[in-house]
Amino acid sequence: MGWVTLTLRKKELKVEHSYYQLRALQISREKRALARQKQLSSTEINNQQSQELASIKESIYNAAYDDYYNTTEANKQAAEANGETVDNSEAQTELNRAIMEYQTQADAIKSMYESELAMVEEEANDQETQLDVEQVDVETQMEAISEEMSAVSDAISTEIQNSTIKLS
Repeated sequence: MGWVTLTLRKKELKVEHSYYQLRALQISREKRALARQKQLSSTEINNQQSQELASIKESIYNAAYDDYYNTTEANKQAAEANGETVDNSEAQTELNRAIMEYQTQADAIKSMYESELAMVEEEANDQETQLDVEQVDVETQMEAISEEMSAVSDAISTEIQNSTIKLS
């Protein structure tokens, strides 16, 4: 009668093993989804950064360069009309100031988005670490269940052989 109990235990172990196999598959899927989400978030952040950089380039740098070009052309025409030399030092100073302002703002934007990317990376790494820990636990449980199933199978065989009626 012991082999019947052992057979029921083996069935329970198979069910438990199947549960852990399912969980291992789910963890694998969660890891892939996490990687896709991380990539999507990174792409969105990089696109936002590019848009902001393009915006300030248009509003500060390009506007200052256009002003510089128009001022130097006007100074050149005025100087040629009066027979003087061209003095663009004031326009050059303004252009340099605008370039410095653009660079300062661009650096601030880059720094902000680098921080955002680092947070996304850190969060994804934390989640991945949790999944890795759970995966190791699941694999350990599956291995232990497999070993127990093997031991139960051996015990069933032994019990069946011991309970066999021998005719002599």
